[in-house]
Amino acid sequence: MAPGISYDESGSLASYFGVTFLAIILIPWTLSATRSKSKETLQPLCPCPACRSSPRRIHSIKYTKRKRRFLKKAIPLFIGWALFAYLCYSLSQAPRLEGETIYNPFEILGLSDSSNEKQIKKHYKKLSLQFHPDKIRLSENQTKEDAEQKFVELTKAYKSLTDEVTRENLAKYGNPDGPQQREDKIAIPQWVVEGKNSIWVLGAYGLVLGGGIPWVVGRWWFAQRKLTRDGILNPTAEIFFHQLREDTDFFSLISLLASALEFSAVLGGSKKRGSKKERKERQSKIDELEKILDERKAEMGIEESPLMKKENKVNVTTAVAKRARALLWAHLLRIDLNDHHLESEKLAVLRVTPPLLNALLNISLAHNWLTTSLLCIKLQPALVQALPTDVSPLAQLPGITPEKGTELQIVNKAEGVRWLEKWIKTEKKDVSQETLDVAKYWPRLEVVDAEFKVAGESLVTPSSIVELTFNLRYVYPTTPLSLLAKPKARLPNGEIKEEGAADSVADVEESVTKVEEEKEKPTAVDVKEKIVEKVEEKTEVDGEVKAKKKVEGPPNGFAHAPYWPQLRKPHFYVLLGDSKLDKVIVPPIKITDIPLPEPDGTPSAPKEFKLQFQAPPAANLYSFVAHWRSDTFLGGDVQVPIMLKVEDTPEMAELQEDDMDDDDISEPDEDTLAGQMAMMRGEKVKPSGVHDQGDDDSEEEEDSSSDEEGPKKRVRAYNEDSDTDSD
Repeated sequence: MAPGISYDESGSLASYFGVTFLAIILIPWTLSATRSKSKETLQPLCPCPACRSSPRRIHSIKYTKRKRRFLKKAIPLFIGWALFAYLCYSLSQAPRLEGETIYNPFEILGLSDSSNEKQIKKHYKKLSLQFHPDKIRLSENQTKEDAEQKFVELTKAYKSLTDEVTRENLAKYGNPDGPQQREDKIAIPQWVVEGKNSIWVLGAYGLVLGGGIPWVVGRWWFAQRKLTRDGILNPTAEIFFHQLREDTDFFSLISLLASALEFSAVLGGSKKRGSKKERKERQSKIDELEKILDERKAEMGIEESPLMKKENKVNVTTAVAKRARALLWAHLLRIDLNDHHLESEKLAVLRVTPPLLNALLNISLAHNWLTTSLLCIKLQPALVQALPTDVSPLAQLPGITPEKGTELQIVNKAEGVRWLEKWIKTEKKDVSQETLDVAKYWPRLEVVDAEFKVAGESLVTPSSIVELTFNLRYVYPTTPLSLLAKPKARLPNGEIKEEGAADSVADVEESVTKVEEEKEKPTAVDVKEKIVEKVEEKTEVDGEVKAKKKVEGPPNGFAHAPYWPQLRKPHFYVLLGDSKLDKVIVPPIKITDIPLPEPDGTPSAPKEFKLQFQAPPAANLYSFVAHWRSDTFLGGDVQVPIMLKVEDTPEMAELQEDDMDDDDISEPDEDTLAGQMAMMRGEKVKPSGVHDQGDDDSEEEEDSSSDEEGPKKRVRAYNEDSDTDSD
């Protein structure tokens, strides 16, 4: 051992270290385990009793799970605090270490700090007569060495108060003997390093360093490697990747979702407890449930898609997958299971589905399948509202069954984007007041405008970074038509009208009046110029006002979803697709917090969102469809055909013309020696002047024939999409 360093024989330093280490771990752990999560409470979007009681319902569903988690944390917390209390008690009983107390000569002599030198000498004289080794009478448990040590302490204390040198050492170094050698103690008890305990100590070190740390790191590493970026198991992602196809229908998508290995954890799998008889009973319940599901599907007319190939259909093979599929269909068809155990399993299955649905969507987007991607998105609101995708959206309202919703939709012609507005306006019989209250506050997405822009540019050039800028807001079915956004004929890049066109007759009349005041005999050209100036001024003012108004409304609350085991805040996926090629052109982004109408039903100011992507590399007119797909509401999707016009800048066009001219200049004449050599090599040459006259005649004939036939037809832009909204 190096000089100045020694082990802690009492073990108190190790106790100090243990108390500090445990306090750093136990205090935050205890606070996190006992403190309830304080999240911002969302407000319901509709006033129905089911939505008002949803927070309590969700809390009751999660209560058992939270209780189990707390019990798992409580046992190690109790052990940790018990060890902490034991170490604190041992510290209170341990003797003080040397150097922990401050040297106080007054305390050693038994005097007060205000004693003068005369009092100190007098008192010391009494103590020296009493504790001098030659005059003291030893007690039973006292030795002569103890008496000598006591007298030395009294003498040292007396000198530190009367002797100048000793007093200076005490003031400067805290010790009357002057500077002392520093001695550091290691916070390890001496018994740990004793030879007789070396085997046990080495075994403990080997167990912790060679086994414990690698086990913890390995467990964390392999747990991370088991999951993909979407948060699902790698084997599940492999199943999704190999079985998801371009023509996958709704039935196969449900079966593929049920094939996820994550359901084994919530449904038990092969580790499910119970006897053989209990397992057979559970399987018989699932078999009975599947028969009920088949009958229910036949009643509602839900069938598999005839367009899907037989070899692409997904078949479940494991017992867990069959159980999960049956529970998912029971949720979609709103079948009462009449079994508490099956109901709890169904809720557990639904809570596992969100990351699985995102993984399915990402795999479909990796293949750029438009129809399959839209189906994966549509499965999300179907599970939230507990309805198949082909059922009437009126069945989302309370008190309306899927059969009744289909009947009301057909009778009242409640179809298209404004299906709820059409149903509200009709005479409603056999409908409760609660249904009407929910319908009045059912939000519908309205796209006010959408256009393509390039920052700092007036044109969309090839391979530039384009932003699809769109303004959105919610409207209610009871909102008057006069307050809704007017449909506008859209030109390429989302432009509404040509620049320089007059907005109204008043603008024209005002422009004519100003020209007449300035000039006695105004011409038509003067009037046109004044109209253009008027429109440009108005456009600049509107642009400034629009730039100043940046809508930042309150966050949206949770939607009407009484069958979903969690509070659901509505979101929308925004993407660009090509319906002709069935391809996703721009992957989706997810948006939320769209402005809701005012309490009186008046629409709020729209909020601006942006979808950024790179323009195509070639100049042309491209026709796309912009999709806004809800992840919460059925029948809330919006799609708008929109054209993207990609143009070359004037500088690029001049460069292309110069390149063509350079190619013409580099070609030799036909009647020259260089031209003859080039013709022998198969290269292009300029025709000889002898043939120019004939060529001119032929060109004149072609021009005359083309004039007779009429003007040439405009070439149709490829990839044109004519999908429009019927509403």
